[in-house]
Amino acid sequence: MPIQFTEKWDQYGLMAELALKLEGVSPQFGKTVLQKLVYILQEIYRVPCGYDYILYNYGPYSEELADDLSFFASMDGVKIDWSRRLRYEIKEAGKTAHFRKRGEELLTKYASQINEVLKDFGGMNAKELELRSTILYVSKEEPLMEKDLLNRVKEIKPHFSVAEIDSVQVYHH
Repeated sequence: MPIQFTEKWDQYGLMAELALKLEGVSPQFGKTVLQKLVYILQEIYRVPCGYDYILYNYGPYSEELADDLSFFASMDGVKIDWSRRLRYEIKEAGKTAHFRKRGEELLTKYASQINEVLKDFGGMNAKELELRSTILYVSKEEPLMEKDLLNRVKEIKPHFSVAEIDSVQVYHH
């Protein structure tokens, strides 16, 4: 069976766009934040990012997105730095603008959704996004009454208080 190589211009363009637009906006644009923002873009804003997610330690996680990020970084699409604050940071690299241009069709078509996500979620840290994306994941997995949803998320994320979970509004578009 021949190996099929599919170009991922849309995905690379989106990662480039987020790296460019979150510079100085996101308190910690790293691997976890990327995972959550792409999940929210896909699930709430209906941007076809093309990733499947499972529920993992830090909320929804796509192994394919993690692989794409590593490959994208190897092509100089972004830089992944290990910061002194003991976390990864995704930053602009030599070819970020080039890849952003290659994915321009998707970025133009979904510009308003991407900008809305950046406005609503771009300033949040990994922990805040972990909670919001987990609530969203659980609510999409099975329709639950609010109290049951609260209890289910608390089971999955015991490090969050009931008050913290209850205070979060997950937007449905």
